[in-house]
Amino acid sequence: MWRARFVQAGLADPRCTLDERALERVATEIIDIKPLLDTHGRGNNMVVTGFKRAAVEPMETEYGTLFQLLGHQPGLAGAINQFNIRFAHDVAASTEVSTPKVKLAVTRDGSQPALMEAEFASEQELLKHLNFIEGRLTAAEKARKYDLKEDLRVSGQSERATYHVVRYHVGDEVWDTVSATAGSNRTRHRHSLFGIQAAAGLLGLNQSALGGPAGQRWRNPADWRDRYTTLLNKYADLDPEEIEIPDDPDAAAQAREAREWAELAAAARQVAVTNVAIVIGFIPKAATRPDFDAALASTNLRTHLRGPLDFTDTNQAMAAARKLADHAYSDNAITELQHSVLTGTTPAAELHTDPREAVAELVRLVDEVVYPSDRKALRRTTKVLVEPSPSLLRDKHAKARGEIRSALLTAAVGGVDLPAAAMDNPHRTAVPKGIITTGLSVEQLIAAATDSNPSAARAAARGELGHLAVPGLVNGKVFLGPYGSTGDRRLTSTKLAAAADTEDGALLFVEAIDAFARVMQLRAGRPVPAQSVPDGRLRRVDNGDFDATGKSADSEWFTGHWPVSSSSDESNDETSTPSGPSPSEQWAEQVKKTQGLVDGARRGVTNVVKHFKAMGPLVGPDREMTSGERQGWQEQLDAMQDLVEEAGRYLRKLRNSTVDTEAAGGSADDFVYGTGESE
Repeated sequence: MWRARFVQAGLADPRCTLDERALERVATEIIDIKPLLDTHGRGNNMVVTGFKRAAVEPMETEYGTLFQLLGHQPGLAGAINQFNIRFAHDVAASTEVSTPKVKLAVTRDGSQPALMEAEFASEQELLKHLNFIEGRLTAAEKARKYDLKEDLRVSGQSERATYHVVRYHVGDEVWDTVSATAGSNRTRHRHSLFGIQAAAGLLGLNQSALGGPAGQRWRNPADWRDRYTTLLNKYADLDPEEIEIPDDPDAAAQAREAREWAELAAAARQVAVTNVAIVIGFIPKAATRPDFDAALASTNLRTHLRGPLDFTDTNQAMAAARKLADHAYSDNAITELQHSVLTGTTPAAELHTDPREAVAELVRLVDEVVYPSDRKALRRTTKVLVEPSPSLLRDKHAKARGEIRSALLTAAVGGVDLPAAAMDNPHRTAVPKGIITTGLSVEQLIAAATDSNPSAARAAARGELGHLAVPGLVNGKVFLGPYGSTGDRRLTSTKLAAAADTEDGALLFVEAIDAFARVMQLRAGRPVPAQSVPDGRLRRVDNGDFDATGKSADSEWFTGHWPVSSSSDESNDETSTPSGPSPSEQWAEQVKKTQGLVDGARRGVTNVVKHFKAMGPLVGPDREMTSGERQGWQEQLDAMQDLVEEAGRYLRKLRNSTVDTEAAGGSADDFVYGTGESE
């Protein structure tokens, strides 16, 4: 009854843009529905007019307003998010996993509801896709300092997760799920504590789990959640250790099943009910192309980056930024136009007639004010920011500088989201030196960076080109800071260096500069030519269709697990933790070491030969080996020969080994989440 009234409320509430089918699915995710509904009358005369005002939270993004319904969710509800922006490029780049068709849903009147639509050719293709994402989540989990599943088991889930509706078209079937925008790892671990695999949240539960026929699934969670929780409640008060296993085979099977349910009930107790926010509405920003997916992605990035995103007049970083700009102007260090740009009065596009050069002028201008390199400007900046002497600078001072830099760039371009956590801000030891630039034009840097001949000049040009590209990369959600559940703890400077080593990296830098130039021109109200590359480097979504044909960047730049440099001078985040290198990086490193190890072994054996040869002429009275000594050394030399032969055997195995292509196979019932068994 209350689920039906929930649907009525959604259809009546102007903030909700979900259709009836999606609302029926969302209703299965909510418990204690009654307090969320705004009603009049009682019994058969009750009229549902929408959701209560306090139950719906608006969230502003650069793409429009999202509306989240705040409530309580059963712990075994929800599904992991297959279309997370952080994993989409990996899927597109995979040769084993087919790229799904992701579309923007459109209603009959042409508006966009708060849901996504995804098409898969078959359930097996969907399964491969889900298995791939599970592997990414498992790899990311290993980079954490803590055991999230154990935390949930002991303490429960205090942080609210956020979900949105995805409508799956798989063969001839269509069904809706509620997938995580933020909270995929928590969702799969909660499921594991309940004894179900995370695939059940998306594919549905196999009926065999509750004694039904194998190979049949309940797509609608309303068909199985109540039955499942009834069994949990039946055994919730039993101590698993007190359930004895008798000798009789049939009775023993029943006792083991009872013990399993009792153990699950005990494990799931802390996450039986969790707080949840479900996106039920999306109102696109006026004069923009509706992009529900982009709005969701921007909220997830904000959640993980935790940057200083509120650039108001009272924001501390913005206040300090304006003081720096004012003092630089009064010292004649910057022009009136430059001062006007930094304070947000004049669009940054006015800095140069060439859009690319305008980007370079802006980045260099902000660097000159926040990270000056000349002595007079250094003294001015230190005085304005009330910093200690350079030798006493601490991480908090470097962090404050980074936030000021982001504030100036944001104000200059008119509110573009450039969180400090994602920028390539100098480490505190480099702050006193400032950021020194060549002063070359962007075209000159591009020419030097794309030179076919390796040289120090080319490397320097790529480095500076990458620095100029960072605002465009961050705004395009490509280079993200060392954060959260991707497990990617590399600093932005590390990622830039990795990209700068390749030709594609230089091309990516140019693309990012052009993209940011376009943003600057649009914010200045100028007409811009049609874009040849779709918005969103990672997603490549154009007119609602997922297009993976234009890949020109190595996905490991932004989602791989790279070792963090051991040099403290290169790290500005003391809380970052090293991640294990990805398999491809491990392979490259081992191949690189092989020749050195072989050469070292050859030198060692050669030295042993020289050693025994040198001992020969020294034989004389009281200078000879005993039979025991000779036998001992002979055995050690024989052992060395055995080791060399063993190395040869492994080499032959390497030569004949084939690439494992089964990583994306298996069935939905083969998923083993959170244990490391399924990689």
